[in-house]
Amino acid sequence: MKACATVSLHQRFRCHEQEASMVPGSVSPVWAGGLAAALLLLAELILPPAIAQTPSPTPPVKQAAPARDPNTIGIVAGSPEGGTLPLVNEIARVLAGGQEIGPKGELALRVLPMVGRGGVHDIQDVLALPGVDMTITQEHLLTHLQESKELGDLKSKLVYITKLFNEELHLIAQEHVRQISDLAGKPVNFGDYGGSAEGIARDLFRTLGVEVSEVHLGLNEAIEEMRQGRIAATAVLASKPAAVVEHLTRGSGFRLVQVPYPAGATLYLPAALHHEDYPGLIPAGERVETVAAGTVLIAYNWPEKSGRHQLLGNFVDAFFSRFPEFQAARRHPRWQEVNLAAVLPDWRRFKPAERWLQTSQARQAGTGSTGSVPRSDTPGRMVPGGRDPETERLFEEFLEWREQRGKR
Repeated sequence: MKACATVSLHQRFRCHEQEASMVPGSVSPVWAGGLAAALLLLAELILPPAIAQTPSPTPPVKQAAPARDPNTIGIVAGSPEGGTLPLVNEIARVLAGGQEIGPKGELALRVLPMVGRGGVHDIQDVLALPGVDMTITQEHLLTHLQESKELGDLKSKLVYITKLFNEELHLIAQEHVRQISDLAGKPVNFGDYGGSAEGIARDLFRTLGVEVSEVHLGLNEAIEEMRQGRIAATAVLASKPAAVVEHLTRGSGFRLVQVPYPAGATLYLPAALHHEDYPGLIPAGERVETVAAGTVLIAYNWPEKSGRHQLLGNFVDAFFSRFPEFQAARRHPRWQEVNLAAVLPDWRRFKPAERWLQTSQARQAGTGSTGSVPRSDTPGRMVPGGRDPETERLFEEFLEWREQRGKR
């Protein structure tokens, strides 16, 4: 076929016909040669050369977005049905305030929230899309993807900025479902393929020995399918109180089902949902046991000399320095749980974030030298400097209350 590739289309057909006629067979050489020549020519026109012999090329290194607005940093915030988008919107609003505005209305640092698909899809966006620098994802998902190498060696491609809050698994079921074992053999929605709830829901049901028929739908569609009686339950992974769950009530035919904490589990944490979280679904004085997954703010590992790396450093300085503003009463309550210095084991922190924390710790210790960041996951003990005494007192009271709550 190579010898026929350099001549005209008509000549290539005649050349292939001659080649094919030399193939031994019991049918007419003319008919066989003509048909074979046509097939060979068609394959040559449709298929790229050496398609079977050439291995898939190595994925290219991600390129920076065009510098139309060099001060804009992008963060993909999960699906509209998830619980991350409101928190990312708060990041954008808080950091936009208090900045000097240029003559054309430009900001020195603009955070651009982007609606994504959640789960593995958001990590793929960070790895591939030029305008996406960060996302909030689950720790267990990062661990799974790194171990499976599904997206390559993520530890060389991604860095983390800080651990954040937990996301609770909400198992919303029809009213007649009393416990998770009642779902055995029934259709249960695990969310979209590759979404944030899929992996944790599948692992939990398998670990607890409850076999169900997996369904993969968006939340709104799943709720409607539950109303029609076509599926029995749906799993939602979101920080409480989640807006997508708050509007549901017991009178609407739904309930939150207990999710037992599996013995020996390492990727999740025991958690609980309370009446205060969902007064329409949980009666006063009651709680629903479940599990939670830790989340982390990750970023693309831009080269240190690049403009995107510098912009990401500017974001870290603004986000960390102004973090007390996120813990104001009017903000989402989950910001109160964040310990900026908490460590994500086996992953690299973004260097400017590490330096900021070291400087902050040294300042709080009253020294002029930098210290090492505490290697601890104890929540809430490392907080940005600059709080007034009243705010600090309230923060300490919150930590004490949370510790007592966890002992119940």
